[in-house]
This record gives sequence, structure tokens and C-alpha cells, in this order.
Amino acid sequence: MNPSAAYDLLVDGVQDWDLTGDSVPCELLLTGETAFPVLVNPQGQVLIAASRYGKGRMVVVSHESYLGSSKMARFLHNAVGWLSASPGAVVGVQKSLSSLVSILSSSGTQVKPSTELIASFGVYCMDAYDAAQGRELIQFVKRGGGLLIGGQAWHWAYGHKTERVDLNLLLRGVSELDIVTDGVPSHLLVHGTLAFPLGLDSTYQCFLAAAHYGRGRVVVATHEVLLSTPKLTDFILNAIHWLGAEKRGKTGINPNLKNLHDLLTQRQMVCEISELTDNLSIYCCQSYSDNEAKKIHEFVAEGGGLLIGGQAWWWASENEGQNVLAEYPGNKILNGFGISILGETMEAGKYPALRPEEQQGHYHFRRALTQFQQHLDKKEELQPPVTDWLQKLSRDCAKVLQIPVKNGHVYASLYHILYEMVQRNGIPPVIKEHPVKGNSKEVVLLHVATALCQTISDCARLALCELPTVPSTTVEINCTNSGERISWRSTGLYLPRGNTSDLYIS
Repeated sequence: MNPSAAYDLLVDGVQDWDLTGDSVPCELLLTGETAFPVLVNPQGQVLIAASRYGKGRMVVVSHESYLGSSKMARFLHNAVGWLSASPGAVVGVQKSLSSLVSILSSSGTQVKPSTELIASFGVYCMDAYDAAQGRELIQFVKRGGGLLIGGQAWHWAYGHKTERVDLNLLLRGVSELDIVTDGVPSHLLVHGTLAFPLGLDSTYQCFLAAAHYGRGRVVVATHEVLLSTPKLTDFILNAIHWLGAEKRGKTGINPNLKNLHDLLTQRQMVCEISELTDNLSIYCCQSYSDNEAKKIHEFVAEGGGLLIGGQAWWWASENEGQNVLAEYPGNKILNGFGISILGETMEAGKYPALRPEEQQGHYHFRRALTQFQQHLDKKEELQPPVTDWLQKLSRDCAKVLQIPVKNGHVYASLYHILYEMVQRNGIPPVIKEHPVKGNSKEVVLLHVATALCQTISDCARLALCELPTVPSTTVEINCTNSGERISWRSTGLYLPRGNTSDLYIS
């Protein structure tokens, strides 16, 4: 069932949403490719969402009190009906949710109050504050069960600054990241909300990154050699400890990373050469094959740690004209984690380790985009560090739009954000009296508009906004080429698809 049809069933007969009262909900973050919003407030925050996992389904509400609200009765009936794979199946309800028991029983639903999940339930309803049966719940949904869960996380989050803690653990004892090896690295696009950079060069190109995904964790390097170079031993050991999250399971290393196995063995770390199996806690592999993509996603989502490395520039050179972000095997694994390997090289060098206490100054695509939008909305002059990020932000916006929207709501939402940004602010005119400076908000808007126009559908939609036109103009271009290689010069003008122009060269 596609998200649109599922949404229609979930909101059938719901006239309005009344969430008034003393409860303070939290915003839901959609990360999985099958997740979709059900209720979004005027500020764009998701308050109810749904998703599929394995053969099962889940619905999440942003405060447990909504699970017992009579104002939500119609939706709750719909949700349980959508979640149940078998009509008439027993619906288990956590005993603390007594109001929900009454709401569901009133419509004839077979309800059983319970202190824990029972495998025979068709649907289980609970709050989000007890992870004791986390593994069992995942398998329950994966096998075809339905999960209705509610809770807020703002109170917990107040005392847990995750990104800073993660950086402290991953970069503990590391003052410098030396990536000078015999391999040429690519660089990364870190686009997920739960993904973050671990290594940046002076132009904010990222060569190491990490992410949370489901119950698991991921660390990515832009060349497999970086996973076994002695120069990065301290970082590699930190990464293994962080990925394991203090679990005592096995670390499996794919046969194509034998050098990593040797390095870890020399440091008395228990590991084995192995393909991905269910009894591993950590799996280490290269990014050159997507044969196990689905299995890897499930492994991480259910609590596993993934250490993966590889470059994409060689694949890009051998597959000219293909979309690296969509077609490169490693990105079929990594896109869902919020990290992608790009098809360009970067200069290998020695770079200072990021300092956790300065994390707000570290370039992160999502953070940079949010701050840039805030400046646009308030019509403020751009200030550091945003001004320092503009060139990188422009390139990243264009790259993100190459990730297929069909991959899920997460990408469609980002696509919509960028489209609305151009629509609200317009496409800046480029004329002699109004030149566009290289490091300006106008350049970012032009880059995003150009990237949006790479697809026919959005080109047509963008044409609805007021495009600046130049009936007749003279452009002076200095074509001096002091080098020996052929070079190109841009006019700074663009022509919307479907339009024509006469060009005279004198």
C-alpha cells in the first residue's frame, strides 16, 4: 500500500485535529524511506507519522496522552484498523493506557490490557518510555505486527546533547586526522538530520562522517584505505567502540578489508573475517557493492554498527552521465543513513580534529540551510559562519536534489523546502547594473533554481514564478586565456527551458 492510500485510511472520517490541553508534544523526525507524515502543524512540524518495517506497520504520535484522548477516537480506531494485518486480531494495550482500552472496546475491538508485548497480539499499543522489549518489538513489527506508540522526547533531550557526546567519543585522544595515503579519497555529502561530520578540510569538504539510524550507528570513510592506515589507529579504535555501543557481540570484517582485521588484531581487539551474519554487533565493509543493501539497513536499524569505506570518483569516471548519488552502489546503502559519497576527489592532507565544544561552527548541510533560510525570512544581512559556508551550501543544495524523491518522504520534504525557498525569494536578476557576487545569497538561490530545473516537472512549476527577463543586452566578456588548456567563460545569463533567444557575437 502506497503512503497516499495509507494516509486516506488513517484520516478517514477525521474532520479536524484537536490537540488542545496541557500536553506538550515533540516534533517527530522522519528518517526511514517508508515513513510518511499524517499530521503536520502550521509550523511544518510532524506530530503524527506512520511507517512500514518488514511485513508490519507502525503509527507514532508525539505525546502519549493523545492515545487516550476521546477527541482522537476516530483516528485511533482507524490507526488500529490499518495496523492490524488480520481483522479481529487481539489488540494488546499497555495497562497504563486505560483510556485507550475504553476507546477501542467501545467499537467492538478485541482488546487485552497487558504489561508486556505478547507474540500473539495483532497490534500492540504502548508509550515510548520503556525500551526493555525493544528487540522483541522490532521483530514483532518485522514479522507483520502493528505498533501504535506515543510519547515525547523533549524532556529527555534537554539533558542529552548527543552530537557533542558522540564527537567526544569518536575523536577522543585524536588531535589530527592524517588522510595522506596511497589512495585518492572522494568527499561526502552529509545530509541527514542524524548524521554529522567527523573530518573536514579547510573548504568544508567532509572525509569522515557518522550517523545514528534506528537503534544502530554508522561511520563512513571516503576511501577504504583510511580504515586500515596506522595514522588513524586511534580514530579507528574509537569508531569500533562507538559503533559497538558497549555491546559484547562480535565484530565481523568483510574479507576485502583484511588489512583492517590485521590492524585490530595487533591491538588485541577481538574480530573475525566474516560476511554479514545475524550474530554480529559490528560489520566492516567496502562501499563498492550493494548486494547486501537491504540486509545492511535492517542490521543497522535493529542495533548493529556499520563501518564502511570507499571512494566514488572511479565509478563516476567509468559511468559517465549516470547519477552518482542515485546509482553508485555504496550510495544505495548510505543514502538512507543521511550520508552519500560524491563522485569528485578531494585533496588528501593533514587536518585538525574537530572540537566538540565548537560544533555550532562546524559546517553541516542541514544546519547551514536552516540558518540561511532564517536570514532570508528575516531579510537580514548574512553573518558568519553562514557567509563562510555559502559556496559549500550552494554545491550541497544542488547535490541533494540529485537524490531521487522516490526514495522517501525525507527527500521529498527537502526537495519541497528548497523549492519553496526559491519561490518565496524569487530568482535574482543578473544584469550589468545588478551583478551577482560570487559569495552571496543570490548565488545560492541561482544554484538551487538551476538544480530544480534539471527535472521537467519542477522546471514547469518554477516557470510559474516571476522570472527576470532581459529583452536586449550587451555582455562584455574577457576571453583572455593565459593558460595552455581550453577554458570556458560564463555570460552569467540563463534561459528557462522552452524559451528561445537570439545571440549575436561581435
